[in-house]
Amino acid sequence: MLQRSALLIFFILNCTLAFAQCTESSGIPIVNETFGAGTNQYGPELAAGTTNLKFAQNSACPLDGYYSIVNYTTGCFKLWQTVTDHTGDKGGYFMLIDASLEPSDFFKKTITGLCDGTTYNFSAYLLNMFAIRGGTNPNITFTIEKTDGTILKSYNTGGIEITNPVSWQKFGFYFTTTPGITTVVLRMHNNAPGGTGNDLAIDDISFTPVGPKTTIAINGSQSDSFTNTCFTTDMNLTSTVGKCYLNNGYQWQISTDKSTWNNIPSAIAATYKFMPTADGTSYLRLNVFQQGNGNNAACGIYSNVITINYHNYGTPAMIDTAATICPANPYKLPSGKYVDSSGFYRDTLFGEGHCVATITNLNLTVRDRPHLGPGKSICLGDSVILNPGTFSHYLWQDGSTHPTFAARFPGAYRVFVTDNFGCVTTDSVSVKHGSCPSVIKPPNVFSPNGDGVNDTWVIEGLQYFTNCKVTIYSRLSALVFKSIGYNQPWDGRYEGKNVPAGTYYYIISLGGTSLPISGYVVVLR
Repeated sequence: MLQRSALLIFFILNCTLAFAQCTESSGIPIVNETFGAGTNQYGPELAAGTTNLKFAQNSACPLDGYYSIVNYTTGCFKLWQTVTDHTGDKGGYFMLIDASLEPSDFFKKTITGLCDGTTYNFSAYLLNMFAIRGGTNPNITFTIEKTDGTILKSYNTGGIEITNPVSWQKFGFYFTTTPGITTVVLRMHNNAPGGTGNDLAIDDISFTPVGPKTTIAINGSQSDSFTNTCFTTDMNLTSTVGKCYLNNGYQWQISTDKSTWNNIPSAIAATYKFMPTADGTSYLRLNVFQQGNGNNAACGIYSNVITINYHNYGTPAMIDTAATICPANPYKLPSGKYVDSSGFYRDTLFGEGHCVATITNLNLTVRDRPHLGPGKSICLGDSVILNPGTFSHYLWQDGSTHPTFAARFPGAYRVFVTDNFGCVTTDSVSVKHGSCPSVIKPPNVFSPNGDGVNDTWVIEGLQYFTNCKVTIYSRLSALVFKSIGYNQPWDGRYEGKNVPAGTYYYIISLGGTSLPISGYVVVLR
């Protein structure tokens, strides 16, 4: 039982998905009732058999059971809203209805020439004419029937609420033909009684084939409009079509005015190579349908429209060249763009109509530059060899001209090099004290007595640790000396006065990951 339920759910979900995919693009409306437009406020009576209502000629406020065709109405019976056409046409008309006291058919039309397995959308824009709540809301049933009155599918709007401000609302549903159904009757029926309320406006009644989402594009582009395709002689158009029909049929169409469309002979595949034959603007679209229904305009849908403005400015010139440059001296391409690394470059110059006139290929070689590598670390007493590479001439920061340099102390090192092409370039590197066993050996005695011998506490090598921290304390833990860096050795004084002879204790932090150095020093007087 569970397995059967799961299969049923799977079937329903897939059918729902497939149906949704069949309603994303539209074809040419078979019914497209906009009620026309004109300079007069009032439009003509509808064709006989279209409605059961009576025609109120030249009236913007029809009475119960009557309708009129108008482009404007306002304040009728001190109850109705001010309304204009939904379509947006200049002087556009709509159908204005004061419902009959008994339910009746507002609209009826017979459609022939439909195709099997095709989905259609039956819809209309409706509006409750009442401006004040309390009356009966219009309630309309849309039906699609056989010619004998058998209902194939129906849809009910429910009570159509008042909108403030006035707003047209679209109502409708989808219907898929089954085998043998080629003629149907469309009907819009009023379910609510007339009297107070149930007065409405109708516009843009439509019965339109719908189908899978269909988009076309020129291969490699995201735009629907292309101007000055220049030297291009043909363009590959591709399509993306959702799953809907059992077997897709295709027909590419072309137009010069976006109004009259013609089938392109033999262009009946999902892709098409368009080859312009003359300067000008062409519009292209794709008609998709259930295979076998291609000759019936009531059965297919259409893609977006691609616009191509074509002008043939000829084939561009091709130029191949090569160049060598020094590092840090960018090379200017013909278009004005600068490049500064070795490689193969394609540069384009544009001519008339911003079309490609010249294509230059720039096999660019950039001379080698010195490379001292990333920052280095050394231990005091050690050295690191800096090697920038092979060049004709070298000049280091100290004036030496050897190909390599032995860096023995922390600091910044720089080299200028000249190659045999005459290019002068430079590179630098920072050398720091690494995490090494300490080689700093502070002396444990000095005599600041002014005799010029051993008057300061000199610590060899500490001057290279520019961020070191030195602190010295008395036996009672009083601070007598503190410095960051040790460029000025301690002279045995504190705040300008000589400290007493005796033993003092120091802590030296070298920075980085080195462990602090601690010990004592004796001051002799």
